[in-house]
Amino acid sequence: MNHRLARARLVGAGLVLALVSGCGTLPSSLIAQVPTSGPIDQGDQVAAKSGDQFIRVIAREPRPDMTPAQVVQGFLDASASFDGDHAVARQYLTAEASRDWDTAAGVSVYEGVGTLGASAGLVSLTAALAGTISENGRYEVADSGSVLNVDFSLVRDSGEWRIDKAPAGLVLSLSDVDRAFRSLSVYFFDPGFNTLVPDARMVPVIGPGQATTLVRDLIDGPSEWLGPAVRTGFPDGVALSFEAVPVQGGVAVVDLTPIARLADDSSRRAMSQQLVWTLRQVPGVTAVEISVGGVPLLVPGVGSPQPRDAWPEVDPSGLLPGSDAFFERDGLVVKVDGERVTPVAGAGGSGETRLIDIAISRSGQRLAGVDAEGTLWGGETRQDGTLDVLLVGRQSTAPAFDRTNAVWVLDQELGLITVNPDGRVVPIPVRGLPKDATLLQAVPSRDGTRVALVIQVGPRRSLLVGVIVRSTLSSDPQVTSPISVESRLTEVLDVSWADADALAVVGSDGAGSMQVFEVDIARGSVTGLGGPVEPFSVAAAPGLPTLVAASDGVIYRISGGAWRAEGLGTAPAYPG
Repeated sequence: MNHRLARARLVGAGLVLALVSGCGTLPSSLIAQVPTSGPIDQGDQVAAKSGDQFIRVIAREPRPDMTPAQVVQGFLDASASFDGDHAVARQYLTAEASRDWDTAAGVSVYEGVGTLGASAGLVSLTAALAGTISENGRYEVADSGSVLNVDFSLVRDSGEWRIDKAPAGLVLSLSDVDRAFRSLSVYFFDPGFNTLVPDARMVPVIGPGQATTLVRDLIDGPSEWLGPAVRTGFPDGVALSFEAVPVQGGVAVVDLTPIARLADDSSRRAMSQQLVWTLRQVPGVTAVEISVGGVPLLVPGVGSPQPRDAWPEVDPSGLLPGSDAFFERDGLVVKVDGERVTPVAGAGGSGETRLIDIAISRSGQRLAGVDAEGTLWGGETRQDGTLDVLLVGRQSTAPAFDRTNAVWVLDQELGLITVNPDGRVVPIPVRGLPKDATLLQAVPSRDGTRVALVIQVGPRRSLLVGVIVRSTLSSDPQVTSPISVESRLTEVLDVSWADADALAVVGSDGAGSMQVFEVDIARGSVTGLGGPVEPFSVAAAPGLPTLVAASDGVIYRISGGAWRAEGLGTAPAYPG
């Protein structure tokens, strides 16, 4: 079956639900009739999880004598209801237009309420474009200032105005998308099959159908943007044996076609890891059973069904257990271990070389940093570890380790380069930056497939994320396809990976002062976290408190939503 049609049918079969949040007022098109009489029965107790509380969207049918603009507004409101393949929205269309309307052709997402302009039988919607959702569910943030213009042609049909030409796909407001979709990920592997990498998709809120949608997207492969950087354990040609992934008693049952039996042990493990981490996001899933023709697929090292907490070794966070924070204090590189702050072992903790910016390898055993002259240093954090010059007098800035223990750094002459563990200096091509952009910072993700970029065009500093591509495991990297992941920040000073799909950013929103933000790169959402006065450097890591260096010479950490002083210091860092 065509997967676009299958996704559309799943959406049409589900219930679109609106998130209950606080005591706001719902639009009139979403107000349901509440019974005022009848028996009162004791219901089951439901845990209060705000993210899982929904009410059904009730779309209004057309009323007699509606104007063209009212018909279009009614159609837009009703498009947020997926019941019966948008059955109510289709009532605003002519019969032919309803047959031609391809609801699976992606989503245009606009901010606010938009403006409708009517002229004879033509109605135009103009609104700020927030982004788009592709046919495979990937959300793409629109450039700042983008405008959505959509035209609707209307005719008289049995005496009433109806739309005879609707745009392909859906046109939904940002609030409609927030109610009707959830950002979930399908997981692929880094090129070395060491850690999983999230490929975020916007999935309609349709209950158990989420499992089917996610597995189908997983089997179809990664998005076009992420594809060059990741790998999959699924053999070519494998598919679901029937068009559903039922969840029975908490067990998601994935029955694959016979090609799956041809997979070797390592591929079966990789498929299992991808499926378990993907399906564990679905509410109520506690285990995953993988079968072929109803017979469990044997996977070395794990029974059937596989529990949702299986395969911790491929955790997408990319962070090793027990990782500590580091920063610079009085010329020493120090480590934070609980409440203890102690100099690192070796020359980095001796004060012989004063570093103004540092980076720590994923294992925590290697250190890199730059001094006030821009010389790049590197060494090991062991008792007899030395600090050696890697690049001298080159005005190096923004050091960061990647997963291979290479140091990424910006060089005044060569641009973005890596210094490999063997000392080899390799320029990194960055393809696709905006015209006249200057690259200021490049921070690889801990899984080694993406890189956060801070660029400057004119007076503005912006945040992008690019893909790290290697033709082979041992080949040199290049950065391609940088994209915007948010459109709200007007200035960006520093960035760090907070999670596999989230960034911590020091920046500003509009004319506001500098503070710390969390950017969900899967959804393009930006959350302000506040911060101390004049923050300028940030360090973040999954499950660990975000650290910020401020102009008063103090390191701050966020705890319980408040920023608390950690002590004097600068250049905070977590293992990368």
